[in-house]
Amino acid sequence: MAGLSPLPMSGAATGEYFVSDDGSVKVAAIVMDKNVFPKVRSDLEEYKWNDSDFLLATFPKNGTHFMWETMMMLLKGSADYIRTSKGFLMIDASPISFSSKPFPSPRAVNTHYRTDVLPAEFRKAKTVVVMRNSKDTCVSFYYHYKNIKISLLDDEPNPFENITFAQFMELFLHEMDLPYGRYFDYIAHMWSLKDEPNILVVFYEDLKTNPLDTIQKVNEFMGTNRSPELVKEIAEAVNFDKMKVGKTTGPLSKETMEMLGSMASLGDPEDFHEKVKSATLQIFRKGDIGDWKNHFTVAQNEMFDNFLASWEGGKDIPFMYTKE
Repeated sequence: MAGLSPLPMSGAATGEYFVSDDGSVKVAAIVMDKNVFPKVRSDLEEYKWNDSDFLLATFPKNGTHFMWETMMMLLKGSADYIRTSKGFLMIDASPISFSSKPFPSPRAVNTHYRTDVLPAEFRKAKTVVVMRNSKDTCVSFYYHYKNIKISLLDDEPNPFENITFAQFMELFLHEMDLPYGRYFDYIAHMWSLKDEPNILVVFYEDLKTNPLDTIQKVNEFMGTNRSPELVKEIAEAVNFDKMKVGKTTGPLSKETMEMLGSMASLGDPEDFHEKVKSATLQIFRKGDIGDWKNHFTVAQNEMFDNFLASWEGGKDIPFMYTKE
């Protein structure tokens, strides 16, 4: 794209990639902070998986926050919101060696990387995969890139701020060098693992339309054996509108505030708290099924459908594109 070459955050811009063991898959790494990233990578390479933990693997904007909160509630046996920042357990951006104090095991470690580019230690984990239909993912990802700074610590202007939806759709369909690679390649690979005994695939749309049954599947897969009453409480807590309010009100945990206060560049940690709340409000934008209808033109929808018809990796995936 004119004015965005090399694309910000792309592998070409950062020179950082994660590669599968056989070298056949190469995806751009997410580099939130060039000073922190080497520690993020070395931690991943050296980490020994704790079998009491779980992995949550999702492409961005596919329900990561909903499912992480759900899994942590199941582990804790409570429908109270988790007040310690999920970022401690986002192994893409935070060194996993820093996570033990705020989040002792058992816990839900989360990533947006496809598992074949992660070290083998992570591939043996019991893993919940959440998938969302491509049209709503495209819209949600567009607003994510457009509205949220690459780093909350960075006051530089967002290079994607003026991108149009038509331009972003082209990137979403075809660009392979943005962090995590293309949605379509990610989904095709993770779907190919659906019958593995350590993998549970759930759909974002099912989490929205049938939360009780979906959360119960996760409860059974994780072996947390929580009661139907607690499963219902969790389903009510992770309702989109309720969670959007619940996660942006109330105090951050002591561990999170200590971490923020240690960052000299942030100044007042309370000020950063407001930035976190603002970013969270943008992350929890709408969460609707079928919001793509408010953004796609007839021509764009026809082009997208033609692309989907040619996508061999997604032909048998039962995505829901509109509310039934």
